[in-house]
Amino acid sequence: MRTALYALGGLAIVAIFVVRQRRSDRYRERSLLLPLVLGLYGLALLRGTWRHDRLTVVSTVLLALSALASIGFGAFRGRTIKLFVRDGELWEQASWRTIGVGWGGLLLTRVALIAIAGLVGARFAESPTSIPLMIAITLAAQMIIVTGRAREFDISVARPGRRGRRRRTI
Repeated sequence: MRTALYALGGLAIVAIFVVRQRRSDRYRERSLLLPLVLGLYGLALLRGTWRHDRLTVVSTVLLALSALASIGFGAFRGRTIKLFVRDGELWEQASWRTIGVGWGGLLLTRVALIAIAGLVGARFAESPTSIPLMIAITLAAQMIIVTGRAREFDISVARPGRRGRRRRTI
């Protein structure tokens, strides 16, 4: 039952980001706070898994491959999100390629790595408790790439702040 909850929770998070990214919206510089919190939660879940399942060399390699895939697909999405100027403001929108290859490819890769872990008996890597950490890694990679690209535009963008949205010229 827990496995299904972790998988459904991960899919729900991804679905929220897919819908949000597919909409055309004003670009806002995003804080890395969400990926940080999600990553810490994922590490706490993995710590709990460690109590029941041994961390083997095979599990370590599979989790490292999953993290690399998360970085790679996050960077891909960050490079393929369209940034454009509309009415003097910077806007962003994910293409279907960004969604299909960036999120779909990550999902297929994760499923394949979990299946391999199951086949070789790497129970730690097979556990769905790594899902929040891998989502945090992929979101952070995407945010860093998009922010870097947005800074190349000579235009005002909304930044996260304590008192609502503030404007900054980049």
